[in-house]
Amino acid sequence: MSGGLCKRAVMFSATILVFLSIITVAEETGTSTDHRRLLDTLFDPAKYSPIIRPIYNRAHVTHVNMTVVLSTIIDMDERNQLLKSNMWVTLQWIDEFMRWNPDDYGGIDNIKVPSTDIWLPDVVLYDNAATSYINFLIKQIAIIYYTGEILWAAPVIYVSSCSVDVTYFPFDMQNCSMKFGPWQHDGTEVYMHGVANKEEYQSDGQWDLVEVTAVENVEYYPDHPEVPYTDVRFGLVFTRRPQYYVFNLLLPNALFTVVTITVFYLPPESGEKISLSITILLSLTVFQLMLADFMPPSSFLPFVGYYFIGVMVLVSMSLVSSVLVLNVHCGTPEDDGMPAWVRRLCLDHLAPLMHVWKRPIARPFQANISMHRLEELKRAPTYVKAKLSNGEVFLPLLRKYSIVPDQNSRHRIMGSSPERPRKVRGNACDESELVIELLEETKKLTKYFDLKRREELAKKDWKIVAMVVDKLFLLIYIIGSVVAAVIFACQMGTNTSKTI
Repeated sequence: MSGGLCKRAVMFSATILVFLSIITVAEETGTSTDHRRLLDTLFDPAKYSPIIRPIYNRAHVTHVNMTVVLSTIIDMDERNQLLKSNMWVTLQWIDEFMRWNPDDYGGIDNIKVPSTDIWLPDVVLYDNAATSYINFLIKQIAIIYYTGEILWAAPVIYVSSCSVDVTYFPFDMQNCSMKFGPWQHDGTEVYMHGVANKEEYQSDGQWDLVEVTAVENVEYYPDHPEVPYTDVRFGLVFTRRPQYYVFNLLLPNALFTVVTITVFYLPPESGEKISLSITILLSLTVFQLMLADFMPPSSFLPFVGYYFIGVMVLVSMSLVSSVLVLNVHCGTPEDDGMPAWVRRLCLDHLAPLMHVWKRPIARPFQANISMHRLEELKRAPTYVKAKLSNGEVFLPLLRKYSIVPDQNSRHRIMGSSPERPRKVRGNACDESELVIELLEETKKLTKYFDLKRREELAKKDWKIVAMVVDKLFLLIYIIGSVVAAVIFACQMGTNTSKTI
């Protein structure tokens, strides 16, 4: 008994499933049939052609509503002034031949067909910068509503020309425009309307979208000056994110500016002042070439370019000043001595201002041995003879005229040692002549050492002048660097306030 009930339950369930399947197949068959009937009715070759503007009255104007949603910026090529963008484009218009009653076709209120099967407005991008003009409307899917409204929507990648203004690079704001409109249909046939949207924009990490605008225009072209043509110009306003360029261009440049100050503190004796200046100058040249790769080839430079050039001029000035300082530092008395105006200007006036203190004036090494003293010795040979043997005359004379400053000099001149004084032999006249000759030779030696002392003092004076010149150029460099930085910051600040 229970086995029969189970068998009947299974048969009942199978019957219900078969019945539902038949109903589903019938509905799908009916739907497919309705779609086929609708397509056959709408696209009857005798009634519809995709090359004819879909209006019953030739005086009617087809209004095309274009909506552009900027998705992302793929590339902004400043050098070639090209903008590559990804946009979601939507076009809407009325096709008067695409209308039906949904009740007559199983409640179908819209159908999706290839865009090549229907009439399409010949909308093109006027600012196209790709290798060729491509009709972006074809090979897409269009939705046809029973009211005759056509909805065409697809993502499109555009390459358009954009006039890039790099005046305030890298704190710049770019304004690019994209002009869409029909190429053959004039304003009496197709009229363009536009709407822009930025809600779906995703930044590429370099550009932030400020706003997107849509402006409708009516223009007259030289080939048909009496015929109006309509178009929509979409304005895209971007601001650049400057962090990458600040850390890779501006900050190293500023560091080089600071490092250049060390050139002025490097002692001339090190021999590295010129090498350091040339190294910094070459580094700035490399950064200048990097900047040139980002900029479009034009006669107009951005403010950052002027700043780089200003810094290069200052570093070049430091190189020239290093050469001048080394030349002054190595000045010698053979150069006809230090000019009086240099001494007054550098040593008397600039040195105190630059906190470079002059050396104390030292008395030169002199010997006041005159010829009448030598004549006195010639007229007194007996006195000399009496006292010469033990050195009581010769050494006091030498000490009197500041020739022999110490006991060791006495021993060297007399040719004796402290332990065993040397005896001078010969008659008094010969010994007197010997003393005179010694005094004359001593006078020559005194003049030589006096000349060497004057040369050393002159070299010290030239070194002080070199220090003064070095600090003077340091002051000029610091003032120039600060002025250049302040001007650049003010210009960038002005642009930033405009952007805000």
